[in-house]
Amino acid sequence: MNQFEIFFDGLYLSLVIFLGIRMLLINHEDSKTLGAMTLLLGLGDSFHLVPRIIANVMDNGFVLNSTSLFIGTRVSSITMSVFYLLFYFYIKKTRDLKNKGLDLTMLGLFVARLVTVFMSFKSDANMDLISNLPFVIMGLIDIVLLFKNRNLEVFKGLYIYVFFSFLFYIPVVLFKKAYPTVGMLMMPKTVMYVLIVLKLYRNLQRDFVKRDLMEYAFTYLLSGILVGASYRELSKVFEVTKYMSLAHTHLIVLGFVLPGIFYLLIKNSDLADEKIKKLFNLYNLGIYLAFTSMIIHGLVDSLMPMRLTEIGLISISGVGHILLTISIILLGTNALRSREVKEV
Repeated sequence: MNQFEIFFDGLYLSLVIFLGIRMLLINHEDSKTLGAMTLLLGLGDSFHLVPRIIANVMDNGFVLNSTSLFIGTRVSSITMSVFYLLFYFYIKKTRDLKNKGLDLTMLGLFVARLVTVFMSFKSDANMDLISNLPFVIMGLIDIVLLFKNRNLEVFKGLYIYVFFSFLFYIPVVLFKKAYPTVGMLMMPKTVMYVLIVLKLYRNLQRDFVKRDLMEYAFTYLLSGILVGASYRELSKVFEVTKYMSLAHTHLIVLGFVLPGIFYLLIKNSDLADEKIKKLFNLYNLGIYLAFTSMIIHGLVDSLMPMRLTEIGLISISGVGHILLTISIILLGTNALRSREVKEV
């Protein structure tokens, strides 16, 4: 299970952080709110999950990394609270709700959550439990509002995802000390977060056009810069290998430069947008798998991971590079053929 969690956490973080950056760049009235929610969720969880990835590879890793894990859980507690506060204001704006009492209640619960989380830094188990009470109430308010508006397409299914995220989360808070295996429920809770993010992303999506290639390219550029900065800072705390720094340069070249070239080749062509979308989705999947495995390599290689982890990383990276190769060939040949037809 420990080896599976390494891949689960890495794939989750890279997806959510990338989508958060992508959502911020979409031209939509809600893009700033939803993008900020998603990016905060991913970045906040990384403070907790990156130490978990490393701890899962080490002997006695959870004891040796206890300080990083403790601080990480507190950071993610704060960012999750911001996530649900922004979620409330997104619902409020979409439905044009005017309820100052509920606004003040949510803000009061948020402040209470922050205060109790900071108080829990003294490692008081009771305060840790108390700090989750305002957070759960915030979540219940969001669930009720989403349920009441469940027939709206933008909210479809969201109340189910939020409800189950808390359903999986609450037993962990209550019983993780007495029954550590209950912590496994954090995985299905995380799956619910992914479903929430994907639904919010679909709410912002529009029909694909050629210019979207440049938006994706800029997203990859920012992602590459973020990976480079993360490598520099993480290397001050953990023994991170240069695999992660290579992910920085590869993301910029394959994520920013190549899509830019594709865009210049096809921007005036008659190549169908739908066909470009399908091929570029394949390209995106290839990058996602290849560079997530590269980042995980950077985090765990110095710790000599188990053979099973090495095989998993090689397999995911291999599939990613195969998809990248196929998509580059198809995108390139289709772009060149479309130019030839146009010139004729």
